[in-house]
Amino acid sequence: MSYPGRSYSPPSTEQPTSELMTSLSLSPDAVTVLGLAGSALPFAQSIDDEVERWLRPLRLYGESGRALQSLGISEAPLDASKRVSAGPTAESPDDVLHDVTIGASRLATERGATTVGTSDILLAVMEHYGDAFESALRCRSSDSLELIATLAERTHTAC
Repeated sequence: MSYPGRSYSPPSTEQPTSELMTSLSLSPDAVTVLGLAGSALPFAQSIDDEVERWLRPLRLYGESGRALQSLGISEAPLDASKRVSAGPTAESPDDVLHDVTIGASRLATERGATTVGTSDILLAVMEHYGDAFESALRCRSSDSLELIATLAERTHTAC
């Protein structure tokens, strides 16, 4: 199809290898979490909002969901009065999604997995957001050490 002064070529369906986010397969739950978070991130107004947009799907799917639920982490957003503002977001939603996916893939590879799971995504989100994620957990009466211990316990009992 062409228009005067413009040329059109359909987008390529092949992704160059250098642009792939992971060489590992994603579990169905991981695909769902990344899709939901990726759809919600553009609407975040702050880093705290981004963390909330990750926590909601992570709480609902896979091993991360079971771990977060066992700690009583609610999917409901935090009351504004409980939030400690971490300021506006500096990265684009696509960059955040890319960084988290790469981090999750790295973590899965380090543990010898053939599939990226929601626990890998959760740990990558914790790593990416650092203090902002820790603050979100503290506001829900938990912390990263307790969450990591719960994930480790669940992984150990699943073996």
